[in-house]
Amino acid sequence: MRFQILVLLTALAAAQNFPKPTGRVNDFANVIDAATEADIDRQLDLLEQKTTSEIAVATVESLNGMSVEEYANRLFKQWGVGQAKQDNGVLVVVAPNEREMRIEVGYGLEGVLPDGLAGQVIRDDFTPRFKEGDYSGGIRSGVTHLVEIVEKHQVLTPEEIAKLNASSGESIPYFIVIPFFGVFVTIGFSMLGLGLRTKTGFPVMFGGLFGGLPLLMSMAFMGRVSMWTLVPWGVLMFLNGYRLGGKPSWYNTFRDSGGDGGSGSSTGWTMGTSKGSGSGSYSSSSSSSSSSFGGGSSGGGGASGKW
Repeated sequence: MRFQILVLLTALAAAQNFPKPTGRVNDFANVIDAATEADIDRQLDLLEQKTTSEIAVATVESLNGMSVEEYANRLFKQWGVGQAKQDNGVLVVVAPNEREMRIEVGYGLEGVLPDGLAGQVIRDDFTPRFKEGDYSGGIRSGVTHLVEIVEKHQVLTPEEIAKLNASSGESIPYFIVIPFFGVFVTIGFSMLGLGLRTKTGFPVMFGGLFGGLPLLMSMAFMGRVSMWTLVPWGVLMFLNGYRLGGKPSWYNTFRDSGGDGGSGSSTGWTMGTSKGSGSGSYSSSSSSSSSSFGGGSSGGGGASGKW
């Protein structure tokens, strides 16, 4: 009983850390002048009348020890920005003392305002003026751009989103991305080479998918960098796998796994999968987890920035 009371009090204390909204523009940090606040409020009111989408602005004195991402996500949920059935809300959180901000995007607007575009708005409109101490000008410029994007309601194509993510200053560094994709390329193309040399179908299919799809994804995001690093590495791994497939130990291992009772002497193609394993257990696990997903007002989409 004591434990339950403690949990309840902790939850109530956490909830009290978040201020209650006073309108569309909530300048709790007192960094927006009155004229700018009135102008932004008019823009947001017109946007809501035209589209039903809601944009809320909150400047806060402190993030209360949380990351800006956690604070914005929790504040978004507590305020319930956007229409319940459409999830068409956007929350702009600015923390001048921590010099951090975030644009939190409702699930229904993630196609219109994807992470890369939100990050671009932060870099181009908000933070340049924040660096000069002009919070009123930065918030007016950034919110005006957000209003234009939401009002236009143009859902970006995957190619457009990829370009935004590739040009984003928040993109993961190449020294992390290249090794990450390199793991898939190494395993996939090695298996592809082994499968072709040993004439086993499963390694060919597995290797083509496991290595080929990540390689294509890396080329879409990194272009030339991937072309000059992962593509040559994939070719090298393929040749190495093909070479290993010619060794008796590797050849017999892949050929004997076909379940033919020692078919290593066979020269034709085989699937190369072990009996009673693989596809059966995979389909069982996938079907059991297919209905475990739910939904929410905000999928955590958006972008953060510092200055």
